[in-house]
Amino acid sequence: MGEKNRLTGVELNTLTNSAVLIFICILAIIHLKVILQPLVVAVLLFFLIRPPAQWLEEKYGHPLLAYGILTMGVVSIIFIGADILYASLTDFSGQADELSIQFRDKISWLSELTIYGYSFDTSALTNLITVERINDIATGFVGSIAGFTGSAVTVFIFLIFIIVEAETLPARLAAAYPDEMDRISKVAENAGAGINTYVVTKATVALGQAIIVAALLAWQDIPGWFMWASITFLLDFVPYVGAPLSFIPPVIISFIIKDPVVALMILGALFANQVAWGQFVEPQLAGQRLDMSPIAILILVAFWGWAWGIMGMILGVPLAVIMKLALESDPRTRPIAIMLSLNAGSKK
Repeated sequence: MGEKNRLTGVELNTLTNSAVLIFICILAIIHLKVILQPLVVAVLLFFLIRPPAQWLEEKYGHPLLAYGILTMGVVSIIFIGADILYASLTDFSGQADELSIQFRDKISWLSELTIYGYSFDTSALTNLITVERINDIATGFVGSIAGFTGSAVTVFIFLIFIIVEAETLPARLAAAYPDEMDRISKVAENAGAGINTYVVTKATVALGQAIIVAALLAWQDIPGWFMWASITFLLDFVPYVGAPLSFIPPVIISFIIKDPVVALMILGALFANQVAWGQFVEPQLAGQRLDMSPIAILILVAFWGWAWGIMGMILGVPLAVIMKLALESDPRTRPIAIMLSLNAGSKK
């Protein structure tokens, strides 16, 4: 019998099978986006409403009624927010021409400004930044959110089935896989706790940031203030880069329509708001950050952004948490989970 070809101790047929499986999974993620994306959102919504639903269930003893009330509340908030968001985008787009004129005037003022004999070269700035480009970015972002909101019915249907299955699935798994039930229960419990902590914490922090951004921009009469606050809320779910990117457009708008000192104050307030929530409030709410390598998170978020666009970037971290917990549950894949971990030295 001939020797099997091996690569650093791993059978080549295992590597081949793994590569084929990964390729099939990527194709499924891309081509089944219409089904998988609403399913993932429904799972996250379930974890978001689960704590208050359990409280209502303990208080009133009607689990389906508790979940039903909370589900209808979440769906109503989504539709009302989408309607206001569209109105805010329309208002901003209607002022785009006037803002373009103001932008040209401000660029002319900046090009004539000299400080200690030095002047500003504004040619690169005008090529990089235009009001039309900002409007296109905002329209594309809101369009992506609106397109996903159109699948809210699918999310709602998935959510109903997840709520029903949550009551009966554990008993069926115990009957079908009695030997594996301890491992499955541990994975489900850890995944539920981790995702619930992440979703609730991120939603709280993102909402807090968005409320302050909305109040500040509305106070300063920045066009499209609700749209920029909504973008702040959503991009805060994109780790490391989302929150800083979210306040760039309103800062540019403030520099166009406000005095430089006021615009700098708005920039400072938005930056302080993001740092305060991200560096101080969020760690206190979450207890500790997710035990994942920052580069691993960025790579996974980039992958989901490539596959599913903006919504993929928002959903990337919860999906990474689920993947890491699943890898940790099996001794054969635990080394991969250790490589994804931030504190690998504590893993056994």
